[in-house]
Amino acid sequence: MKKLEDIPKKQVFEVPEGYFDSLPTRIQSRITGRKSSHAFSLASFSWKYALPVVLLTAAGIFWFSQSGSSTNAENILASVETEDLVAYLEETDLSTDEILTEIDFNADDANEIEQAVYDTHFDGASEDELLEELDLNTL
Repeated sequence: MKKLEDIPKKQVFEVPEGYFDSLPTRIQSRITGRKSSHAFSLASFSWKYALPVVLLTAAGIFWFSQSGSSTNAENILASVETEDLVAYLEETDLSTDEILTEIDFNADDANEIEQAVYDTHFDGASEDELLEELDLNTL
């Protein structure tokens, strides 16, 4: 078996003059060149997809905040006709006492209801019609 010292040394590869002197600067320039091109492509990629997502999110938030403010319970209830409300209350099993316990009336509400009930004016013909319809025997 041959020993390592017995093998003749030959220069198989030839290195150009000054190759190793300029090697670190070439490696450094390639590394910085790759980082800048990679960072640029990553930045363009993120702007390319992130900007539309941000714009759609902002538009969605604006849309829902605008539509949510006008649909509160009072506006919805005001849009329902009085006849429909009366028909609904007549068809339900709620008693007047149950309704009154759930509703907090203030003085203005009570005055409006009282005026609507007691300030009803009938002309002469409608009074006669009401009296004819009224059966005095059932009272």
